[in-house]
Amino acid sequence: MKTSDTQSVGDVLGQFGITESQLTSQVATVKAVQKLAPCFRFNIEPREAFLQLYKLYQEEVQSRYLDFNNDTYTQDIVAKVVNHLTKPHPESGIMLCGVPGNGKTTLAKAILRMARILNSQGAFSYMGEYFRFETRFITATEVCEYYKNQDDDKIIRLKEIPFLVIDDLGEEPCEVLSFGTPAHPVRRLIEKRYETMSFTVITTNLVSDDLFKQYGWRVMDRIQEMYHKIIHQAPSYRK
Repeated sequence: MKTSDTQSVGDVLGQFGITESQLTSQVATVKAVQKLAPCFRFNIEPREAFLQLYKLYQEEVQSRYLDFNNDTYTQDIVAKVVNHLTKPHPESGIMLCGVPGNGKTTLAKAILRMARILNSQGAFSYMGEYFRFETRFITATEVCEYYKNQDDDKIIRLKEIPFLVIDDLGEEPCEVLSFGTPAHPVRRLIEKRYETMSFTVITTNLVSDDLFKQYGWRVMDRIQEMYHKIIHQAPSYRK
């Protein structure tokens, strides 16, 4: 007669002299500590966060001498970002998806500005405040240029900086050559920031199937776990 290889919880813990209630208590304690130090969140009321981010978004648009569209698309996308970033424990990244020209990059810049403002006001949480807060905005194509030019110091900073915006994911070449050696810089950067759970905002025009084809299942698996995906439904605002 074949016996099962699966042991009961009591059998597994018993060999270490641990009770199920002891382990349950430890798990709850660790969870409580994690909740005290979210990777990234806005420590203000959702209403205040919405108004402030909406204002910054409008300012970013108007700084380029463009008309700001106070439409339902804009209200919806800002609301989705705010609802996520005011949760008790948001995911450690946001991916803004949509067609070219509908305001994803502009919104990413507004989120970056808001993080800086709230951090200066003490109304901002980042990793339990154990690290000095720094930010950076860069395009995926620029990431590849760093690798191509062997800018090691800049590459290291991109991997370690607490808050990073990667704009236009998928517009960069899939592979670059550094002294004749092929490399996949953006893929490696996403994987490294996944390891450290560093907060990252990504903008992209690609849909999930295209992302999978370009970056493979390993990166897509990390993206699905780490990033809160928000689809911007607006059409292009470019004329």
